[in-house]
Amino acid sequence: MKTGSLRARVIVTTLAMLAIVLAAVVTAVTLAYRAKLDGDLRNRLTKAGAAVERAGSAPAVKRLIPGLALEGIATRFTAPPATGPTKTGSTIRTRGSLLVLDQVLPDRAGVSFSASRASIDHAVTNLLLVELLVAGAALALATALVVQGTRTALRPLSAVIHTAVRIARGETRLRLEPNRTDTELGSLAAAFDQMVDALETAIEEARASDAATRRFLADASHELRTPVAALQASVETLLREQPERPDRDRLEAAVARDSERLGRLVNDLLGLARLEAHPTRTATDLATVALPLVEDAQVRAPHATINLSADTDTTVRGDPDALERVLRNLIDNALAAIQPTGRIDVELRRRDGHVEALVSDDGPGVPAHERQRIFERYVRLDPNKPGHGLGLAIARRIAQQHHGDLTCEPTPAGASFSLRLPSVP
Repeated sequence: MKTGSLRARVIVTTLAMLAIVLAAVVTAVTLAYRAKLDGDLRNRLTKAGAAVERAGSAPAVKRLIPGLALEGIATRFTAPPATGPTKTGSTIRTRGSLLVLDQVLPDRAGVSFSASRASIDHAVTNLLLVELLVAGAALALATALVVQGTRTALRPLSAVIHTAVRIARGETRLRLEPNRTDTELGSLAAAFDQMVDALETAIEEARASDAATRRFLADASHELRTPVAALQASVETLLREQPERPDRDRLEAAVARDSERLGRLVNDLLGLARLEAHPTRTATDLATVALPLVEDAQVRAPHATINLSADTDTTVRGDPDALERVLRNLIDNALAAIQPTGRIDVELRRRDGHVEALVSDDGPGVPAHERQRIFERYVRLDPNKPGHGLGLAIARRIAQQHHGDLTCEPTPAGASFSLRLPSVP
C-alpha cells in the first residue's frame, strides 16, 4: 500500500488542474484578442479601399490621407498598371509585419494602403502580462484556500487516527460514531467501528476460550484424581496380593466400576471442552432426534410408560449431535428418577417462533430452591446415584450456544425440564 501524504496529493492535484484551466483560459483569451485586433485592422483597410473607390481620382484621395493616417493607415500612390483590370484590392496581403491593400482608381491611378501589426503585438503582449499576473495571483490565492480547505476536509481522518491511537492505548470502548453513513467519511468511520467491535469480540472470545481451557484443566485434574487413585489402588492390590475369591471378585468389580466411572467422567469433561468450539449448524428436526432416544429408553425401562408427542414442524437450526446429547441427558435423568413402572412424557411443540422440548416425569421432583443450582457444575442432589454433576451444566450450555435456554419448570408433581430453541421459519 502506498502511504504518501494524502494532503499533498490533494493539494498538488487540485492546483495542477487549476493551473491547466488557467493556462487554457489565458491562451483562449489571448488568441481571441489577437484575432479581434487583426480583424479590426483588416476592416479599416477594407473601408479605406472603399472610400478611395468612391473618391474616384487621385486628387480626391489626397484629401483622405490625413484621416487615414489617424487610423494608422499609410497611403502611397503607385504607378498604374499598363494593362489589365481597372480595379484591384479585393485581397489583403501580408508583407513582413504589414498588412497591404492595393487599389486602382477609375483614372488608373494606383494607391497602396498599409497598416502595421506592431500595435497589435504590443497590445497582445500587454494583455498577456496582465493575464499572467492575474493568473499568478489567483493561483497563489487558490493555493492558500486549497491548503486550508484540505486541512479542514481531512480533519475527520485526523479524528480516526487519534481514536485509533487511543484505542491502541487501552480505551477499547471508544468509537467514532458517525452521524451519517451515506458519505465516504461516514462509511469509513462506520467500517472502523465495525472492525473495532469485531476485534473486541474476538479478544473477548479468546479470553473466554483461555479461561475455559484453564477451567477444563482444573476440572479434569480435580475430578480425575479420585477415580484414577481408586482404580490404581485396586489394580495394585490385585497384582501385589493376588487375593482369593471372593475378595478377588470384589476388587475386579471395583476396577470395572471405577473404569466405567472414569470413562463417563472423561466423556463429560471432553463434552464440556467441546462447547467452546463452534458447532455445525444445520436444520434439525427435534422429533427425529427424540424418537430413537424414546425408543431406547422404552427398551431400557420396559415397564415404564414413555410417551412422545410432537407438533408437525419442530425444526431448529443447530448441531444434531449436541442437541441429541441434551435430550439424551434429560431422558436419562428422568429414567433415573422414576420407579420401574413410572411415567415419562416427551412433548415437542412450536410456540411463538420457538420450539420447546418438554421432558416430564413422575419421580420425586426437584425442590424449588434447587431448580437453578442443579445447572451448576458438579452439583448432585443424590450422591448415591451415578454421575458427576456435569450433565445438566453441559446441556444448558449447549442450549445457550443455540440461542436458547434449558430450565427446570415448576410442576405439582415430579420434575419437568424445558428446552427452548429458536425455530426455523
